[in-house]
Amino acid sequence: MAENKMETIARLFGKRLNERFTVDRKGYRFQARFTLYGLDMLGEWDNPYFDVNANVLQDLLIGEAMIVND
Repeated sequence: MAENKMETIARLFGKRLNERFTVDRKGYRFQARFTLYGLDMLGEWDNPYFDVNANVLQDLLIGEAMIVND
């Protein structure tokens, strides 16, 4: 099994695993956190038909979304 890289990803953004932060994506702001399993969106962004978590993680990695100070 390959090594889990989520702690490294969190550190890349100056965060720790399970630390809450605010993401700005296309003018929308919401709470999220990095976990061992990926990016976890908090609140009303759960959608059983669309994986918002993976899309926002991708947007953070490619610079289409950013972590902002509250």
